[in-house]
Amino acid sequence: MTDRPADQLRRDLQQDVSEAAASHDRYLSELTARSSGGARAERPFGAEARGSAENPALAVLTDLAQPPKARLEVMERLGPELARDDDAIRVLLDIVRDAGDDTRVRQAALALLASAAFQVLRFRPFERDYEAALRGLVTDPDPGLREVAVDTLAVRRDPEVQQVLAAGLRGDGELPVSRDRAIQLLAQDDHLDNLPLLNELYGSDSAHARQEAVRLMGSYPEAREKLEDIARDKDESTEVRQQSAASLRNLAPERFEEVAKEIATDASDHPEMRTASLKTLEHLVDPGRVHGDSDFIGRLEDVGVDESNPALARHARRLLERRPEER
Repeated sequence: MTDRPADQLRRDLQQDVSEAAASHDRYLSELTARSSGGARAERPFGAEARGSAENPALAVLTDLAQPPKARLEVMERLGPELARDDDAIRVLLDIVRDAGDDTRVRQAALALLASAAFQVLRFRPFERDYEAALRGLVTDPDPGLREVAVDTLAVRRDPEVQQVLAAGLRGDGELPVSRDRAIQLLAQDDHLDNLPLLNELYGSDSAHARQEAVRLMGSYPEAREKLEDIARDKDESTEVRQQSAASLRNLAPERFEEVAKEIATDASDHPEMRTASLKTLEHLVDPGRVHGDSDFIGRLEDVGVDESNPALARHARRLLERRPEER
């Protein structure tokens, strides 16, 4: 007996694939017609990129007389193919390096190169040129290109961009990105002593920057007391306090437990922060240690019967119910 739904699904998929292939072929035909008509303003390429002459997509990408919209459409519609094609990668590198090209086109080319770079083995022959192109963008006039390049190099722990960021933070050169962002990027490398910079970042007016600062402080044992203070700070945003508590838990679990117990049973603290503390104690802390603290259990029982905040009381009772069985 035929499985009709499965057969129908198979036919639908086959039709979708056929339609997609036909659409792809039509688009390539349009590109061929577009690239073969009119005068071209093509950037010069080396012999290794001559494949662009036979490839209509690359012919459009290399034709500076084409409107940026047409070149962007090529990258949007054929991106996965371009990221897997050696000639296309060479063309994309040339576009990124050309400061005279349209900024939007360069940004799209850079995004495709980042996608291609994930295919590590395939991309290996282009790795050196890619990093050189990224370093060249560190001083590019366009802030968007600069930030992407600096972010990418910082994640790769590129020593040159680390030196640029460190020099800029010392005042010995221009920063390619904002000061807050420079600190965040430099602090990604926990082999460097960035705690003074993270303390500076925590002074930012941006809650997001402060949250990043306390997240990164979790790699520094010397930051333990500051993380405790931030987690307790009722004037700080809940998001920053919760991140500080998470960093403290990774750094000093026992100290985190004490701080979480204080917050959870402090009636003057924010309900959201108290609830988050109770949830963490319930799911991530050894029940034996929690219930072994008789003073905390007494305070928790008071929270459990206080119905001014039913959700908080419910979480308190759930934690109380997790009392380990006595042996």
